[in-house]
Amino acid sequence: MSTTYEETLVKRLTKERLESYLAATGGDVPASIRLYDWNALVGASLLADLGRLEVLFRNAVDQSLRDYGGSQGWPEPWHRRRALFEGRSRARDWSDIRKAEQRAVSKQRHSRGHHGKVLTELNFGFWRHLCAARYLTTLWVPAIAAAFPHHPDPADPKQIRADVCDRMQRLHYLRNLIAHHEPIHRRNLERDHAEMLAIIGLSIPPDLGDVV
Repeated sequence: MSTTYEETLVKRLTKERLESYLAATGGDVPASIRLYDWNALVGASLLADLGRLEVLFRNAVDQSLRDYGGSQGWPEPWHRRRALFEGRSRARDWSDIRKAEQRAVSKQRHSRGHHGKVLTELNFGFWRHLCAARYLTTLWVPAIAAAFPHHPDPADPKQIRADVCDRMQRLHYLRNLIAHHEPIHRRNLERDHAEMLAIIGLSIPPDLGDVV
């Protein structure tokens, strides 16, 4: 790698962005750029795993809510029940649902978005917010806790929600770091991966094999 190339690359990336990489490599510019590339490759791999987790998570939660809705005789899908999202603390989540349905309608050219398509339009942040304590009595106790039958204490929806929420918050933060090309090389990535496996393990029996 020529000096001119190094200088140009550092200028384009900016020293501010390379700061953590330079610090980790003792100011060695070529090594810091190699670490930057490693950071991007590992981030891409983790992002793929986070994508798998997101799909499994939302489908498990959706199924539990659909089962509950069916038992209660709901005439419409859970994501169209305004009563579940009333109040200022839930206004953002309801807005996200409405925007997701609008995108689904726009893409499908139907008067109402297909249920599955609406789910795919809801981002990782929405599902993380659905784990918040404000939904304990309305969603987790009657429905969502059932999506995680392999929790050590399956009869305690409050603890299930707290454990899932804690992990989802950390993974959402990780996902945002990767999406914004931020450094993750200083993180305990083995722990991050274990968090993903832990959430999946609460929903899917571990003897079904690796998913991420």
